[in-house]
Amino acid sequence: MVSRACIDLNQRARTRLTRFRLGFASTAVRLSFSLKRSSPVDIESHKMRNKRLDVLRCVAVFLVLLNHADISSFFIRVGWVGVDLFFVLSGFLISGLLFSDHKKNKTIQWKRFLLRRGLKIYPAFYTFLLLIGLAAYLAFHFVAPLTAYLHEIFFVMNYEPRVWAHTWSLAVEEHFYFLLPIFLLGAVHFSSDRENPFRILPRAMAVIAVLCIGFRAATVYIGKPDFEAAYMRTHMRMDSLFFGVLIGYFWHFRRSALDRLMAPAKNCVFLAAISGALLSSSYFWSREGRFFATFGYSFLYLGFSGVLLLCLYVYGVLPAGISRVAGMVGGAMAHIGMYSYSIYLWHIPLSAWLAPLVRRVLHISTGPYEDFGIYFAGSIAIGILMSKLIEYPVLRMRDKLFPAPASAPVVGADDGSGIAR
Repeated sequence: MVSRACIDLNQRARTRLTRFRLGFASTAVRLSFSLKRSSPVDIESHKMRNKRLDVLRCVAVFLVLLNHADISSFFIRVGWVGVDLFFVLSGFLISGLLFSDHKKNKTIQWKRFLLRRGLKIYPAFYTFLLLIGLAAYLAFHFVAPLTAYLHEIFFVMNYEPRVWAHTWSLAVEEHFYFLLPIFLLGAVHFSSDRENPFRILPRAMAVIAVLCIGFRAATVYIGKPDFEAAYMRTHMRMDSLFFGVLIGYFWHFRRSALDRLMAPAKNCVFLAAISGALLSSSYFWSREGRFFATFGYSFLYLGFSGVLLLCLYVYGVLPAGISRVAGMVGGAMAHIGMYSYSIYLWHIPLSAWLAPLVRRVLHISTGPYEDFGIYFAGSIAIGILMSKLIEYPVLRMRDKLFPAPASAPVVGADDGSGIAR
């Protein structure tokens, strides 16, 4: 009896173990399949923040940091393109907020949108201007001209003299935040299609692209070339942001067209190759050459738009071991990308002041690589700190007082920003 009981127990145990293995294997297969076949719709339906877009933010801010580090001739030559990546991301994400608002309310709540934008941008930016201005005065007895500060305060520093070299891109985005709702409200007003009044967007983007190329060409081919104007002025760079809007339009209103485009693997491979070729133009042509100043910025937004689409659609292509490592690295980069706005704000003064301060306080000597490490790590650390002290508390208050529309997409970000980010 004891022997038979033991046999019965062993059989039941083996049966349960077999069922467990089969169930575990079935779950693993389903999980593996879902990872390999995850569509953007799946991600959006689960209301998950798309960490890949935060990784792109991190890549963009790393490129900018490396560009201003003077440590590598390669990144000095190409690192500035991080701002163009920010532009494409901003166009995609900001338009997504407005498109989602329209899909829910059949209108665009532009006052709420601008109020939420302002609470995202202004507190962190004006705090930066105030604190850095005080530090410059106390440490170096230096005060920038009042007019330069006024240009910064009113976001015209990409047309007029400014205090800090990098803030011009914030002006471009700020102008975009005002122009996009106006454009979309006009489309809603004049369209008879209540479900999709934005069908004019592809044609509008074509017009904007041609106009921006024309403006840049006139700036560098007529009279004395003004390469800085071609690089920084809003009316010459708006095409980069509006192409992100175009992708956002297809994402929200013509998703099936994007799905068909990105479904074949060969299309993804071709898109990756074309994007790489377009982005490499920043290395082979100088930004201060007439050809690149006219057409190069168009190459960049097309290339980064391809990168954006690949990030949204391509999943599960890495082997399991590499995928785990990439997931950990990507998670760390996504975390940094969440704070890219403040990192971007603070990195320029830190590039000049932080390493000398460390040498003076610690009484040590440092070489160029040590200075780079101090600047790079310090920019990230102080940027994250200032985000947690200023930016995110204001955002939490904003979301309580002026909550986003319930249908606002989480796939892109909590607030849909690129640089401002």
